[in-house]
Amino acid sequence: MRGYYDEISFEVNTTAKKMHLFLLRSIASYDVTPEQWSILEGIEANEPISQKEIALWTKKDTPTVNRIVDVLLRKELIVRKVSTEDRRISLLSLTEKGRKETNALRDIVEESCEKMFEGIAKADVEQFTAILKSISTNIE
Repeated sequence: MRGYYDEISFEVNTTAKKMHLFLLRSIASYDVTPEQWSILEGIEANEPISQKEIALWTKKDTPTVNRIVDVLLRKELIVRKVSTEDRRISLLSLTEKGRKETNALRDIVEESCEKMFEGIAKADVEQFTAILKSISTNIE
């Protein structure tokens, strides 16, 4: 039985790496990584948002989010402002440049995802997602 689970784990891991690389290559011309894209997307969907909330939204650890945010700040894709309600909290928002890149990237990411899931029925993708969520819940 062990080989059965090893094969599943291997296939999921290998496929995840291939998907990441495919997306990385698809958005390479924008000098943005898939990790940076997920942060940009999270900020756009919830702005203004704290780094702690971004970490929860993207399911990334805080040090990783901090490093990505620092890069996005240097690239002038986001800005950080102190919260008017709680001066201990910094809130992130997209700059105009960040908004333009996020909109352009969304189209590329959407096309990439369509290519990755080409020929797979929507119901199968939904079932696969549900299975992955169940596995994730089992190991939390």
